[in-house]
Amino acid sequence: MLDAIKNSRHSCKLSVIDNQSTDKSVEVIRKQFPDVGIMAMPENRVLCSFNDAAAKSNAEVIFLLNNDIKVDSYFIDPLVNVYEKKEDVFLVTAKSYLFDNSYEGGRSIPVMKFGLFSMICRFPNYEHSINKFGYTFAAGFGAFDRKKFLELGGYDDLYLPGRMEDADLMLRAWKRGWKCYYEPSSTLYHMGAKSFNKRFGERGTMEIAHRNTFLFMWKNMDGLRYWATHFLFLLPRMVWMLLRGHPEFVTGFLKALPKLSLALVKRRQEKALNYQFSICQVISFFSYGN
Repeated sequence: MLDAIKNSRHSCKLSVIDNQSTDKSVEVIRKQFPDVGIMAMPENRVLCSFNDAAAKSNAEVIFLLNNDIKVDSYFIDPLVNVYEKKEDVFLVTAKSYLFDNSYEGGRSIPVMKFGLFSMICRFPNYEHSINKFGYTFAAGFGAFDRKKFLELGGYDDLYLPGRMEDADLMLRAWKRGWKCYYEPSSTLYHMGAKSFNKRFGERGTMEIAHRNTFLFMWKNMDGLRYWATHFLFLLPRMVWMLLRGHPEFVTGFLKALPKLSLALVKRRQEKALNYQFSICQVISFFSYGN
């Protein structure tokens, strides 16, 4: 990231969020990189710590990146350039590779399938759009408009420790009429879910992902057709997942139930806001390879 800052034509400042670390990483940063700021958080709120960091910043555009990301030396300017050319920008994200140099994503679309919401990067013919600038539904990292980020309230702690909070945030932006863009001339490298898998195990990570998918649905879903398919396919999908040896789908649902009341409170809060578009309309904005 330091090389990217040196190569940028913009004035940039790098800060590291300390989410209650127990090793000597902060000491190492202060000693070896004295120009890097440290934002110490009172508790580890994972991506929600970005909310506090954004509030403390005075930058117009903030880059929110996890600690499992390595950026290209010319990562910054292509993303900032979009803000100079487009109006109503909420997020600009880069093309993401895994550390083995295989394509991970960056350009995503929202889909509703068998009664559940998801966002996918490998949609039909996605290969033709990997190197094309355009809309993306959501991304877990990139360059955000700080004021818009704070206006939306940042990441929702309903989803802690994580999964689906990025989709929830970007959905709120799209419903507001703001845009999320994919800029493939900016690239980064992402380790993926390794930190989650290390902490929770692969099954535990999937359980959290399923739990949060249900919470996302209950908080955000509109439209009789979507609700009907959600309940119609719920039991058959549970049986199917159990038969395939994936009980975490069922346990994820069961662990979502205690948070149902909180999801419904947040749903009522969302309903009270004056959005331009519904989730159904946002999904309809996207087509395969748009």
